[in-house]
Amino acid sequence: MSGSTVDLINGVISRSLDLMIQARLSFIAVEKPAAIDLSPMDPQSFWRDSRVADPSPARVVQDRELFEGPGWRELELVGPSQGPGSHPGSREFVATAHVDRTRLDAGAPMVLLVHGYAVPFTGYDRWLAWRMRRMGAHTMRMDLPFHLRWSAPGRVSGDDFFSIDPVRTREVVRQAVEDAAALVAWARREVTPTVCIVGVSLGGLVSTLLASQVRMDGLIGVVPLCDPAYSFTQMPRGPMQRLLGMLGEGEGYWGRDAATANRTLDGALAPLLARNFTPATPGERITLVRALNDMIVGQKPVAALADAWAAELWTYPHGHITVMNARGIATRIRDRAVAAGAGGSQDLQLAG
Repeated sequence: MSGSTVDLINGVISRSLDLMIQARLSFIAVEKPAAIDLSPMDPQSFWRDSRVADPSPARVVQDRELFEGPGWRELELVGPSQGPGSHPGSREFVATAHVDRTRLDAGAPMVLLVHGYAVPFTGYDRWLAWRMRRMGAHTMRMDLPFHLRWSAPGRVSGDDFFSIDPVRTREVVRQAVEDAAALVAWARREVTPTVCIVGVSLGGLVSTLLASQVRMDGLIGVVPLCDPAYSFTQMPRGPMQRLLGMLGEGEGYWGRDAATANRTLDGALAPLLARNFTPATPGERITLVRALNDMIVGQKPVAALADAWAAELWTYPHGHITVMNARGIATRIRDRAVAAGAGGSQDLQLAG
């Protein structure tokens, strides 16, 4: 079978799966307040007013033996968090770390994995983390707000993470980045100064924003939601446009058409647009992955961020979902993350 035929088949499968995911996402609850604020927000002041540079303390609440060899421990971490809502996940973050106590001074990196939007479980993250540990890395997985263990009572993972009101969406994303910064600070203090972050889709948004503000030893953003305004307004089909604020009642939530909505959100979600920042993490430590048939995030924002940050760009002829099954990508991600070089700053400092 020729390469062009394989690419054609991959393209058809990729688009079909992404359309199925779009249909599924249309059933995820999006918070719709009575009033919304579409005012532009200054990106720099937004993050200066956050807790990213002064992260909350994480603490170990459970320490169990991990049957992967002498010295391996599974740690459950929690810490104070601040975000919208009244459920426990609005006040506390949670993560699971796997640490080799025999390698705390051996230069082994910590890899923080951040999952995608509305994932019902973390099977892929667990598998990828296991592969990294076999290469000698420590690993850590966090639950994003409104997801997994921190889903609101009676809601499914991902419900109400996003909102029609950009102010609330900014608050939830800021909470997620602050939680990630707290975990990075804990890892550098208690485990190793070398920390790499791997984020997929929504996790890529959190990871790129963290790397824009905090110097990381490595960042791998896989199909990251790095330009929410573009992805929310230019990529969805009609049902999702209605759900996310366009084609709504009266004049619509964000505007009566995609172009108007995009212009509105460019200002209101400016703090969530990674390329608005000169990253604290050097471009040579950043790897971004785009999927040519991505119908969820789109390939253009990923390529634009790679260009703006002088980052390495991996390109696959897959969709937003199938890119994680691309041949060899898991090995490349593992090897790049585990090889995160020494010499990264241990200081959490906001980018100027």
